[in-house]
Amino acid sequence: MATAIDVAEGAQGRPVARVLLDSALPQLDHLFDYAVPAELADELLVGQRVRVPFRSRERKSFGYIVGFADRSEFGGELAPIADIVGPVPVLNPEVWLLARAVSDRAGGSAGDILRLAIPTRQVRVEKQHLAAAAEEAAEAEILGEETADPAGAGDQDSRADQGPDAGAESEAGAAGPGIGAPEGSPESRVAAVLTDGSRLALTASHGPERLHTGEWVGGWASQLARLAIAVHARGRSAILVAPDYRDLDQLRDALEAYGHEDAIRVDSRQSNAERYAGFLRALDPTPRIILGNRSAVYAPAHELGAILMWDDGDPVLSEPLAPYVHARDAALVRSEQSGAGIFFASHARSAEVQRLVDIGYVRAQENPPRRARIVHADASMSPDAFAGRVPEFAARTIREGLKRGPVLVQVATPGYAPVAVCGQCGDLARCLNCSGPIGFRTVGRASCRWCGEYATNWRCGTCDGRTLEERGMGSGRTVEQFERQFQGVRVILSDGEHPRERVDGRSALVVATRGAEPLAAGGYAAVVLLDAERLLSIETLRASEDCLRWWENAAALTAADGICLMASGGGPVVRAFVTGRTEEWLRGELADRHALRYPPAVRVASVSGGPDEVERALKTIAEIPGVDHLGPTGIPAGGPNKTPHGLVRAIVRFDYGRGAEVASRLRGALVADAAGSSSRTRGRAPGRARPEALRLRFDDRGVFDS
Repeated sequence: MATAIDVAEGAQGRPVARVLLDSALPQLDHLFDYAVPAELADELLVGQRVRVPFRSRERKSFGYIVGFADRSEFGGELAPIADIVGPVPVLNPEVWLLARAVSDRAGGSAGDILRLAIPTRQVRVEKQHLAAAAEEAAEAEILGEETADPAGAGDQDSRADQGPDAGAESEAGAAGPGIGAPEGSPESRVAAVLTDGSRLALTASHGPERLHTGEWVGGWASQLARLAIAVHARGRSAILVAPDYRDLDQLRDALEAYGHEDAIRVDSRQSNAERYAGFLRALDPTPRIILGNRSAVYAPAHELGAILMWDDGDPVLSEPLAPYVHARDAALVRSEQSGAGIFFASHARSAEVQRLVDIGYVRAQENPPRRARIVHADASMSPDAFAGRVPEFAARTIREGLKRGPVLVQVATPGYAPVAVCGQCGDLARCLNCSGPIGFRTVGRASCRWCGEYATNWRCGTCDGRTLEERGMGSGRTVEQFERQFQGVRVILSDGEHPRERVDGRSALVVATRGAEPLAAGGYAAVVLLDAERLLSIETLRASEDCLRWWENAAALTAADGICLMASGGGPVVRAFVTGRTEEWLRGELADRHALRYPPAVRVASVSGGPDEVERALKTIAEIPGVDHLGPTGIPAGGPNKTPHGLVRAIVRFDYGRGAEVASRLRGALVADAAGSSSRTRGRAPGRARPEALRLRFDDRGVFDS
């Protein structure tokens, strides 16, 4: 078996190595030239991690070899590379180009992207991988000598007559079209289009599907698994990206059921050794199926054929570390660079993908998806006040559903009671530590929802009161009431602190927060959606869009003969969900955002820091046509991030065509600010960053949130 070492480019007599330093400093985000020492000339390869002197001969920094050159533009003497950290070239050229392009688009550093793409080196794992590859190569060589005869040559000729794809199909083995995606199947036809570079969007049908192994998965997982196998059967790699581990587990089960048990998983829940072992396998020049969360989009896939992304609207796919690149944007850049296809699948399309569909960049499916039977409670009864957690019609739906199987009830928030108020004046209770909102995570235990500090010695800032009262119902309080209301019924809680991935098909009442709904064997007999008004009132630009995604994902868990009930609420968003006209609503939402110049109609960048730093940055983009900014305005001090006093923020808005220029100039301002900070920080304690230092964040989905 060939390895990354076998295909990586060597120095080949060239005396200069170009190295990207592994540094978080923005002013060092460019290539440095180093001399290739004679003793390492035959060992150095593009992509290897090396140690190089920086600022002095004794001080060493880590970096990656990006390429070799015949000469350097540097006029002085080049320092030589000190040593090689590992023999494996962990940075392949495709991932390097992706990291450079993605970081430039986001005004960030390529090194920050590479820290997401390349796991921490594990020496023992690396040695085991190289030993296994050498053993496999030796066995293949012996086998090749034994078959080097006229009969064997005849077999090779017969295979050659079958065409260029015959070898790829035989290599796929059990994972080929025979099980996962038969030749001529819809998945096989879509795979052919994707490997030609097409960009597609699918709105997946509702309902779970039972695999022949007995496992239940979402229908979407079965469909994406078959599609990935069809891509792999064409001799190309496929990357499957999903928001969290529960989605990945369903994809893994589907892949294994369809005969592909060799998929590489990239998951934040894995140990460092597991991640590095999978990464080394992905580096080998062999087509693979790679599945993982947001960092999987940077995996070094050989001959990439398609990137398949599930539920791109989930904020979990947005990287929380600088330069904060969403996996969807990285996938689009990689598709453009490599010529691989891209496939967005979801139950509710994101505004970003809808925009790409509207401008013709992504092609959407033509056949409408299958949806569960969805009913609005207000359409089935006259509105009346109700004292319990659910109206009587919803309670009847729950009771009828429990006769046939499990019932899911989706609630808005975890904990016992999400809001605490002063018992004397009724004002919202605020944390004395960070001014965050206080709620009840458990009965009688109030704590801050930002910093987690318990409100043991709380005092009201308005009336000096000392008692707290509960408002609203979280998941814990809902379970408590349901245990009284539906006596004798098994009640199961699933939220962030009590996660449940699956439940069986027996009768049970499952209370889950949005996004934490477990998959039920056979689907839920009934799905009841509570707290629509509370969810729609969340003060974010994307509240309505997120609600549609939460509701559609919950409705998709309904059994074929089940019912999904919207227990309350009204307005355009609820009406679009109940009637299935979500795409029509989304087009209207995009039209409104175009008029207001809100994303994704335009791109945005958040520029924050001290008043002088922000003002200098804004001056660099003042003359670019089609660019405007809101602010700067003061950033409230405190909060969950303990923001210091005196900082400001401006929101820069610009058209997509101006993105490269805006990112380049703002990045230049950031580098200038960082490079000039040494004189301004003399006397400051070591290791403490300047609070007023310039910070950039492009395409922040929460930039307009309250």
